[in-house]
Amino acid sequence: MERPRMHQTMPEDRDGWHQIDAGAQLEILFHPNRQVRGREPDQIVRPSIVVAVAGKREQALRFDPFSMGAHYHIRPGLAPQIPLPVQDGQQPLDAVLAFFEKPLRFRGLLALAEEDDVAAQLSDIELKNAAKQIRDISAVAHIPS
Repeated sequence: MERPRMHQTMPEDRDGWHQIDAGAQLEILFHPNRQVRGREPDQIVRPSIVVAVAGKREQALRFDPFSMGAHYHIRPGLAPQIPLPVQDGQQPLDAVLAFFEKPLRFRGLLALAEEDDVAAQLSDIELKNAAKQIRDISAVAHIPS
């Protein structure tokens, strides 16, 4: 029997998560290597970026640029994961940050998450700055970007 799909919420336990400043419209959290409790340790690096509209608990987007099996979600929990296109020689985190550095792409994903009004209000500069913050945190954590 298939489990009913549930919209995933922003992490309640913020241990290891970094708040990313992307303006007043969004809440963005970045974890340089999110390990799922109960999972056997392995060699896979699991950075994760979760995005919610400010004031909402539900995730609108989640990016999982894992070292193996990189993917992203639009409305996590309600829709299947989407493989992340990564070019030869490109790191998965760089592929994700391209969405932030080319804000029209990010807005498109947010609109697909049924957040059109917020997508229209986002600042290009704040989205590009969010990518820089994530790169800086990743560099300190020694995660390839």
